[in-house]
Amino acid sequence: MDTALVLLSLFVIDSLAIISPGPNILLVVYAAAERDRRGALLIAAGLATAGAMWALIAVTGLTAIFEALPSLQTAIRVAGAAYLLYLATRLWRSRAAPKTTVNTTERQAQPAHKALLRGFVTSLLNPKSLAYFGSIFVLLVPADAGWALRAAAVALVFFDALLWYSLAAYLFSTPRVIEGYMSLRRPIDRACAVLMAAFGIKLML
Repeated sequence: MDTALVLLSLFVIDSLAIISPGPNILLVVYAAAERDRRGALLIAAGLATAGAMWALIAVTGLTAIFEALPSLQTAIRVAGAAYLLYLATRLWRSRAAPKTTVNTTERQAQPAHKALLRGFVTSLLNPKSLAYFGSIFVLLVPADAGWALRAAAVALVFFDALLWYSLAAYLFSTPRVIEGYMSLRRPIDRACAVLMAAFGIKLML
């Protein structure tokens, strides 16, 4: 077993999973454009922490746990769907903002612990995370992998998520991107709300 090859494969697949459309990346983009860069980075840290937790559970027997307790997997899916619908409702009901300037009052930083918790809970209850770590991730990390490789895989998941979500936070918190967002805030919020609701409804069904 080539450790370097396993970790490289994991980095590539994990990166594709992170940047593909889903609740996690949408949350970072929305927070960066709507609030502030610091809050978006804290959300990114929360998302990365939850991702590492999912990875840790996966390398210590996630599949076996779900086989023994299938109702647990169902409960996580239902909770995730409900949370996505909650986020979608908040986005849909968000107020429109002036299109000419960025309102600094509206963009005041949210408390650090709330931003961290928001990112952590979103990733923890994200059905995409459950599907990825419960299937693709456990296949990428061989069943006979030693604890050193398992620990490296968990660390890679954390830093990979922190890297990509932080890049998104920086990109979507630049003045030009913010101005573009504010000029189209209402339709963008509605589109994000529809996507979030679609993820939730699909999971429910």
